[in-house]
Amino acid sequence: MALYGVGLDVNVKRIHIELKLAVSRQSGKNIQELQRIFLKMDRNGNGKLDIKEFEMGLAAFGFFPKKVDLQALHKYYDLDRDGQISYSEFLQAMRLTSLLMTLICLYLVS
Repeated sequence: MALYGVGLDVNVKRIHIELKLAVSRQSGKNIQELQRIFLKMDRNGNGKLDIKEFEMGLAAFGFFPKKVDLQALHKYYDLDRDGQISYSEFLQAMRLTSLLMTLICLYLVS
């Protein structure tokens, strides 16, 4: 497990992949869908997701992580460390997982 700055051991990559799978099951993987998801999560319309918006957005996908996992995942996505997830950070996180999953599938097939 990886310590991710929230005081407890959290395997943030595992949580991240679980979220990506939940999103993929309900909405697909294209950029327009990811933008729609982000805009729906961004309740105050400021173009960024605070921890509460992020939590509510995840719940809409039936994804209810423990509080410590939620904090770790939010911090993991918040690349510029401003305490909020921008659309570009969200998109980058979702796209990186798609690439990682593709590479894993290719490895398993070969």
